[in-house]
Amino acid sequence: APNQFVAVLTDEAATESVLVTFDAKTQKLNLKRLSNYSEGAEKSLQLWAIDTSGKGSGKPESMGVLGADAVLRLAADNKKIAQIEKLPLLAVSLEPKGGVPSEGGPTGRVLFKGQLRATSF
Repeated sequence: APNQFVAVLTDEAATESVLVTFDAKTQKLNLKRLSNYSEGAEKSLQLWAIDTSGKGSGKPESMGVLGADAVLRLAADNKKIAQIEKLPLLAVSLEPKGGVPSEGGPTGRVLFKGQLRATSF
């Protein structure tokens, strides 16, 4: 099974905004901001994974909240991270500071999205 995955999340204008890498072996999810988007002090960017296969619930699962750093290492709990391979569509939404609970899904605008793909390097 592939254990390296990558996604480039783009905005509506197809500007590359967030680079996501995932290592299934180490269960590490890394995000690197590529654009100079600023969410402001009262908002947070939240990462979601969405099952588009038609087999699952189809509802977005929160993978965590991005900090202000250019590079973010998300150590979400293993159950969530293990799901990310099955939830290939990733999206980042603009949420109230600290993010929102996963159950309800995103409440704010989706800013960036992209597909997680297996890589062989």
